[in-house]
Formats: sequence, structure tokens, C-alpha cells
Amino acid sequence: MAMDSVLKKNFSYLFALQAVNYLVPLALLPYLTRVLGTENFGKIAFAQAFVTYFILLTDFGFNITATQEVVRVKKDKQELSKVFWSTTFSKLLLAGLSLVPFLILLLAVIRLRELAPLLLLAFTGVFSTILFPVWFFQGTEKMAYITWFNAVPRILILVTTFLLVKEKTDFQLALLIQVTATLIAAISCSAFIYKKRLVSFYMPKITDIQHTIKEGREIFASAVATNLYTTTNTVVLGLFSTNAAVGIFAASEKIIRSIIPLFASVSQVTFPRINSYYQYSKEDALHFGRKVMRYSFFATLLIGLTLLILAPQLVALLFGLPQYQATITVLRISSFVPLFAVCNGILVINLMVTFGLKKQILWIIGAGGLFSLAFVFPAAIFFQINGIAFLALATEIVITGLLLLTFRRHKIELKLWK
Repeated sequence: MAMDSVLKKNFSYLFALQAVNYLVPLALLPYLTRVLGTENFGKIAFAQAFVTYFILLTDFGFNITATQEVVRVKKDKQELSKVFWSTTFSKLLLAGLSLVPFLILLLAVIRLRELAPLLLLAFTGVFSTILFPVWFFQGTEKMAYITWFNAVPRILILVTTFLLVKEKTDFQLALLIQVTATLIAAISCSAFIYKKRLVSFYMPKITDIQHTIKEGREIFASAVATNLYTTTNTVVLGLFSTNAAVGIFAASEKIIRSIIPLFASVSQVTFPRINSYYQYSKEDALHFGRKVMRYSFFATLLIGLTLLILAPQLVALLFGLPQYQATITVLRISSFVPLFAVCNGILVINLMVTFGLKKQILWIIGAGGLFSLAFVFPAAIFFQINGIAFLALATEIVITGLLLLTFRRHKIELKLWK
């Protein structure tokens, strides 16, 4: 199956986007870890992890379900506008609802009150996710816009951080720079959509919002379950350990979590296309999905081996020794997390969603989340950062096994060489 010009162009823009998304944090990470130290770097990592729950509630799986809707109606501007505004208003409603528990927890939990300024800054990300409709550009297969609106603020973050963040006490400023640049990019993106008249205004009815939320609930539930074995690890470690321990763990996580989007975001390009294939031929869709899986599997396998072997050199180069000595072990334990996480993501988004297995996604990811939740507290209390790293890897492996078993039961062949 040949790759057409639109798909090639979108992959080119994706590569440029991910190059910036990967290289800018890679340049920023060693600077922040050294200047801020393990404790203050850990504070930022904890704040960002905690606020992820509220960003998750606001997104509510729309990056998947709304993308599918956009693919379906992209040639009809009236229907496209309806999808756009129904999704946007749904996100506004959910953001307002998420603010209530956020403020209650901020006032009720001593540990959170201590980090209130950082947490309030990090919460800005909730508004950014409303104003930056990635799902809209994904569905219309216009990756160029996502590339530019992501790349420019990241470069600004890098330059501004180097110029202004000079001391350990500048950790609040470091986070302020990040959230401000992201918010400006999101506002610019919304202004661009308005100026170019990509959609016309539509006031969604209550039934429209109900339908939009209903469509996203399975994906949202699976995303919640996913966060039980990703974000929750950092949050629980922060609650039961020191800021310095969080900083050591977060240093490894930053490497791992920068690699995963580098490959997993291939779904941003391939998801709309595999849905288009599916409308005409399930076999063509499956063939295309296998091809994406094959390339991603071997690429992440090679990266995992590299991390395992070169962990000491990478930690010394990026973070510095002996301050981040313990990060070497954590990184080695986590070296094959990208392999399983990327493949799991492609199996779930590209294939299970496309082939109508949303309910199975919820059960599988939920099982993985419960597995992690059952062990995360003893892992954090008794084994600290190494225990959390082992648990993250074990959870991804469990989910891979459940996914493969599900495909086998539904007689969907996933042989990489086929």
C-alpha cells in the first residue's frame, strides 16, 4: 500500500514537530536539573503530575473521539463547526467542574498547600488544552498547523529559561515560563481558526454536549486507568517520599516520557488515515496498522537497548553526577518501558478504536490501572524510586499481554511480518 502525498506531508510535519518536542526538552532538561537541584526540580515534576488529572478530565478522550467525528464530517463545514463547538463547550464545562475538586484538595491537603503557587501555575495547562484543538487539525489532516503552534513556544521556553532561570530559587519562574508560552500558543491557535474561518460559530445544544461527552466516556475511562500507572506513580512518590526522590525519579521519567511521544504520536497522523481505510476495507486498515506497528516496534526496541547499555553516560551527560547517581538504576529499569508503551498505544488507538473495540479498551487499561494501584503504595513506601520504576514496566507488560489476547479472541492477526 503506497503512501500518498498527503500522508507523506503529514509525516514530514510530524517529524519536524517531534524533533522540536524532543530536542528542546532534551536541551532544557540538563540545565534545569543542574540549576534547580533534585529538590526543586522534584517540586515542579510533582506539580505537573498532579495537575495532569485535571487536564485529563478536561480532555475527556476528545482527542480520539472528536478526531473521528472530524474525519467523518470534514467536507461539510456546517457539521464540522457543530463538532468543533460542541467539543469546545464540553471541554469548558469539564474544566469548570475540575476546578472545584482542585481547590478543595489544595486547601485540605497540607502537602498540596505547601506547593500551592506551583500547583496554581500548573493548572494553567487546563485552559491551554481547551484553546488548542489538536483533534481538529488531526481530523482534517493539517499537521502543519500543529507543528508551528507547538514548535515556536517551545523554542521561546528554551531561550527564556536560559536567560532568566539562574538560581535554585527560580523554580517557580521556570514553571511560569513554560505555562505562559504554552497558553500564548493555545490562544494564537484559537485566533488562527477564527481568522481563517475554518469553522463558523455554532451554539451547541445541551443534547450536543451530552452526545459529545457520551462518545468520549470509554476513552476517558481508559485514560484515567492509564494515569493510574503513569502520573500516579510520581504523585504517590511525592506524597510518601522527599522532593529530592521525586526529582531523581522524574529525571529518568523525563527521558522515557520524551521518547514515548516521539513514536506514539505517529498515531496523530495514522489514526485518521486508518479510519479512512476502514470505511472501505478492513483488510487495508489492518495491513496499514501492521506496518505502523512493525516500524515502531523495532525502533523502540533499539532505543531500549541503547538506554540499558548507556544509562550511566546519559545520566552523567544530562543531569550530572553524583547528584543524580540513583537515576542510572531507575533509567535502566525503565529502558524498555517505551517499547511496550508505544506498541500498546498503537494497538489501542490505531486498531482497537478503529475496529470498534472501545469497551475492551476500558477493561484492559482498567485492569492495568488496578494492577498498578494495588502495588504502587507498598512499592513507594518500601522500595522507593526503584520499586516504582519496576511497577511501571510490569504494568505495561501486563497490558501488552491482555491486548494481544483480546486481538486473538477477535481473530485479528497482528503478525509484524505479514
